[in-house]
Amino acid sequence: MKNDNYEDIINLKHHISIKHPPMDMQHRAAQFAPFAALTGYEDNIYYINKYGDGRSAKGAPDLYVCIKGRFVCFELKVGANDMQDAQKIHKIRIERSGGLHYAPYTFAEFMGIVEALLKD
Repeated sequence: MKNDNYEDIINLKHHISIKHPPMDMQHRAAQFAPFAALTGYEDNIYYINKYGDGRSAKGAPDLYVCIKGRFVCFELKVGANDMQDAQKIHKIRIERSGGLHYAPYTFAEFMGIVEALLKD
């Protein structure tokens, strides 16, 4: 069995897209802060980050969460970044099937939703 410690790719030059400019640090941090915020809730929350995995469907939520047995999805928004049509379709399908879908714009809004769901 091959000992795969990524030696074949670890020193490759990082790809920089010509079409999509790099996200600034504030917006990158806003995308990932919710995951760190869920630390300590492992008994009541299970989550999966699908953001940027390259395999998710167009418009799929950034975060899939099971909170106290409820299926909850989060589309994490930043600034004036509104939900796109494909994201709205996923929201409708999730809610139609009994799940919950939220699109918080701030970290405080995200945590408020999580705390409220934990209290229910």
